[in-house]
Amino acid sequence: MKRKISILGSTGSVGTQTLELIRENINDFEIISLTGGNNESKLEEQIHKFNPSYYFSNSDSNYSNGRRLYSYEEILKYDDSDLMIIALSGIAGINPTIISVQQGRRIALANKESLVAAGDILIQEAKSNGAEIIPLDSEHSAIWQCINKEEKESIESIILTASGGALRDMNFDDMKNITVDRVLKHPTWEMGKKITVDSSTLINKVFEVQEASNLFTLPLDKIKVLFHRESIIHGMAQFKDGNIIALLSYPDMKIPILYGLYYPQRSSSSVIKKIDLNLMSNLSFQSLPEEKLGWYNFGLEVLKNSKLSPSFLVGSDQAVVEMFLDKKIGYFQMLDIMKKVYDDLNCSGNYSLESIKNMISMSYQKTLEKT
Repeated sequence: MKRKISILGSTGSVGTQTLELIRENINDFEIISLTGGNNESKLEEQIHKFNPSYYFSNSDSNYSNGRRLYSYEEILKYDDSDLMIIALSGIAGINPTIISVQQGRRIALANKESLVAAGDILIQEAKSNGAEIIPLDSEHSAIWQCINKEEKESIESIILTASGGALRDMNFDDMKNITVDRVLKHPTWEMGKKITVDSSTLINKVFEVQEASNLFTLPLDKIKVLFHRESIIHGMAQFKDGNIIALLSYPDMKIPILYGLYYPQRSSSSVIKKIDLNLMSNLSFQSLPEEKLGWYNFGLEVLKNSKLSPSFLVGSDQAVVEMFLDKKIGYFQMLDIMKKVYDDLNCSGNYSLESIKNMISMSYQKTLEKT
């Protein structure tokens, strides 16, 4: 029987890689819904190739295949897929994730922001509604596989790895006039623009620490970060008996995506390169110089201050990255603006899905106003 699959964000990096894997094994899958944001030409191409039942984008164009719907909420009302892949980047993915969890769906989740801002609530909602969240982040997929059958009490810590981003080898003083194009040249990963910028600032790693805390119900002090240039080890779990379990693969998002598509089974793909340990000459770990940890240290401190602080980070970071990509502000201005907005906001209010959405919206708008 074919698995019914839907992809919210099908024209982005994760979405297109998912469809590449599905196309290779098309007899295993039926596409129910695709959504494309502003990339109408890519969405049109996908609609003709995969014949979804429903589609949505920021356009009114209608196609001979499938039926156009006009919101994520409408898609989720009609969609009957077995697996909802949420590949939306940024704050646009939060509400569809919440609705999908409340509907009791199986969700393969690549949207960091929903797990950062509301992950603990989503995990509880998933338990209450019979939903299942499969992480698609390479690091969290790795940790999930490392600890899946282990008792939580036996876990001493979990370790996320970081490549260091596109600017890891650049002199700090040279980073002051860095261009957008240079920031988008990641040394090991091919990703969307926002996550590539977040990787260079390391705010992405702050997000991943909070995601891991929420996903695996672990305190922040049990989550460590190691800088690992090769991006071969994606996550590790250290246990109280002295053992460490690690997951290794080449830096290719299609690997955790394939795992999510077929979970709990495993499958193979001709487009995925497998590691040959005989060719593996070096796996290194290092510390980054303190001057490059501005965003990281600021973000970790913010996480510890209140339950709504992660929502501030989500909204404010979305705004500064958008402004940087539009060349309205410089690279280091992103952090300066976030700090100023954080000082102006009260993040100590009541913690709920509603207050999370409000804080994200407020921090996003107030950050845009700082330019």
